[in-house]
Amino acid sequence: MSLRITIACPEAHIADANQLALCVGNSEADIYTFRDSRWEDGDGNRFALASLLASEDFPTLASQPLVAPAHAPDADLVAAGRAQMKLTIWTPYSEGPFPSTSVDKLLAVIGLEPSLTLPLLNLSPVATIDPA
Repeated sequence: MSLRITIACPEAHIADANQLALCVGNSEADIYTFRDSRWEDGDGNRFALASLLASEDFPTLASQPLVAPAHAPDADLVAAGRAQMKLTIWTPYSEGPFPSTSVDKLLAVIGLEPSLTLPLLNLSPVATIDPA
């Protein structure tokens, strides 16, 4: 069984978050989980979003001591550890209110479809200018 996970990553932490994704993911392609920061909060802080299906053990994998996986033996465990320390995991069964999006943390929302998660994150798409 898979879990739907949507993760908000502050722009400044994309590189570290990609190392974490590489360590807890299943493929060397996980280094590209977070790309462009195309979302912003009310203060103009930018975020990258990723929505993916992950194994049921994601919360455990993401919170236990990290090791370089076989598909990425040169993973940067120091960078992955920095991202791990900033990771907040929320599910509909979590106690307390929904955590706010912050430039100081990665926020993983588990068990909700992206269409339900996006309003909770309080992020808006960054306006782009059409070059045409």
